Amino acid sequence: MKAALDRSQLLGAVGGVAVLLTAGGLAWLGLAGLGEKQAEAQALADRLANPALAALLVDSQGVNRAGRDATEIQKLTKDLRDNDRMAAGWSEATRTLAGDEADWAKDPGKWKDRLIAIQSQLQKQSQGQKVELAPDFYLGLEDFRQKSPTADEVPGLALHLSVAERLVQLLMEARQVAEQYPTPCRLLSLSGPGSTLAKQGEELPPPVAAPTPQPKLGAPMSQTERKSFRVEIRSSPEVLYEYVRLLAGNPALLIVTNLIVMNEQQNFPLRSEIAKKFSETNLPTVGDATKKKKEGKKLLEILAGEESVQTVLEVDFVAWKPPGEPKAGGSPDSGP
Repeated sequence: MKAALDRSQLLGAVGGVAVLLTAGGLAWLGLAGLGEKQAEAQALADRLANPALAALLVDSQGVNRAGRDATEIQKLTKDLRDNDRMAAGWSEATRTLAGDEADWAKDPGKWKDRLIAIQSQLQKQSQGQKVELAPDFYLGLEDFRQKSPTADEVPGLALHLSVAERLVQLLMEARQVAEQYPTPCRLLSLSGPGSTLAKQGEELPPPVAAPTPQPKLGAPMSQTERKSFRVEIRSSPEVLYEYVRLLAGNPALLIVTNLIVMNEQQNFPLRSEIAKKFSETNLPTVGDATKKKKEGKKLLEILAGEESVQTVLEVDFVAWKPPGEPKAGGSPDSGP
């Protein structure tokens, strides 16, 4: 009887210990969870201590607005990276056009040799590209046909020579575009910062806006200083459109600041003149259908004008250099 009582007491004691252990474990888990909640509450209280964040959390649309702001920030960051790449391309083009410390961009004799070589090359290339250049075309540097520049003038003249060459090359490239009616293309004149005022084309119409003042050749340039050029061409409308498109898409920063377009025919042909053209009996009579087709084509040619347009373009080249780099077209640094 005593042994059985002992076993009952033992079982009761064991059960009590198990209950105490379970309760202790649950209490410990509860205290741990309570500690986490207290930490979260403290963090929330710290956030609410920031007035801007508190106002954001109180606003029912605050979280959505914060998400939109984060998206805009990501977009702005991407745009800044793209702009950095674009600016890097402008800087590289500036170094290329300025000669990037090449001998011909520092030595007067070598610059003069390069001028003669480029002028001869463009004259030969223009024949194959069907772009007419005047026999005395000298890239706006006619004043240096019989003389060489000074050493101080060479950096600025090197940039003029390179940009002028690119302007001519782009016109030759634009000449390859398809035209509704084949039209002669001619480069009438080109002038820039290295041109003297007497050589800037006396027959050109005055610009609508005052031209940008040109700095003295060899003067130091600011980060985004512009070099202004003036080009006069006669071409078809298709070539003109393509030329402007190529200027805008060039890796160098070329900006068309002024555009003057003039038609050869200022007025629409009179009805009597059109009737006179149809009265001419120089069309072959191979058949009514063929004759009607030729007459229709002739009418389109008359209405379209079948004429070229004369255009004056003012183009600014922006010599782009990152801060801290020497400026393109400036005077070389003097040694100690």
